[in-house]
Amino acid sequence: MAAAVRDTAEAEIKAIGMDIVYNCDEKFIGYAAVSIVSLLENNREEPDIHIHILSNGISSASMERLSAMAASYEAEDRRRSLSFLDIGDMEEMLRQRTGTEVSVGRFSYTALGRIFASELIKEVSRLLYIDSDTLVLGGLSELYGLSLSGCLAAMAIEPTIYSEVKIAAGLSEEEPYFNSGVILMDAEGLRREHMAEKAVSYIRSSSGSFSFADQDILNHVLRGRVKVMPQRFNFFSGYYYRSYESLIRLYPGFSEGGAKEDFKAAKKRPVIVHFAGDERPWIEGNFCPYRRKYRSYKALTPWRDEPDIKGRRAYMLFYHMVNLATAMAPGLRELISKAYYQMKVRKS
Repeated sequence: MAAAVRDTAEAEIKAIGMDIVYNCDEKFIGYAAVSIVSLLENNREEPDIHIHILSNGISSASMERLSAMAASYEAEDRRRSLSFLDIGDMEEMLRQRTGTEVSVGRFSYTALGRIFASELIKEVSRLLYIDSDTLVLGGLSELYGLSLSGCLAAMAIEPTIYSEVKIAAGLSEEEPYFNSGVILMDAEGLRREHMAEKAVSYIRSSSGSFSFADQDILNHVLRGRVKVMPQRFNFFSGYYYRSYESLIRLYPGFSEGGAKEDFKAAKKRPVIVHFAGDERPWIEGNFCPYRRKYRSYKALTPWRDEPDIKGRRAYMLFYHMVNLATAMAPGLRELISKAYYQMKVRKS
């Protein structure tokens, strides 16, 4: 009976199509376009895909270019809609709603838009949030139809997070900390339980300073209500150099629920690659293992001729050497990471 109910629910989800949400600003729109075109390319068989973009200052010209790109994937038997929802000045909105200054360190205030996605997009019961710094390399129907088992969201565990960040978010070191780059949301449940307002209350009651912006906030307010998402649906590009054994040494709880097999599958054939480290494929001189795939999808966008970020070749070489050292000596990487946290993250 349970299987029949689950099959029926998944069939209903597939019948109404997929609602995908990005949040983005003008600075990042070209990278978002690459993610979106990779999604459209690898989900051609899906009947309906609705892409909602929470816009923080995206220009009308960029909106037109992106809309035309998405429309080119329409066919008689498949609909591809793309809509923009202006979220305005997120920093000012947070200041007004919380009554305090909010510091997000090295991150953009735009990133906090995902906290309010279910509140802003009220007509849907399920949302799949995807970061703009990703590539979608496979079909998303399995992820979109994933049973949440009574949870409010599904997210991938980030075993390399600093323990200080966990503690600051109100978690114990034994609890999982989740990455917010890909989130399958029970949008209806989040609205019903007023999670956006709970996030505002948490910001108001805290110091207003967060090392990892929305991610820290979501880990706090969704504590105990998150289902573990398989790593292949949010595979951090830096984990390409990691071994499964090194990750469970950092966080033993990562080993639960078939994680070893899933991690190996994610390394071999990820569905969504998340460029969560500094080795990003749009920086000149990068050694990112997915840079060729990224360039092939970039060539399909209206931003194909945009140059890579220049002036960081030496840093890219250094970062790649650190990644290679990670593969050979994981302990050395942990020492470097701790020093980085003290110098950059904690002070930001």
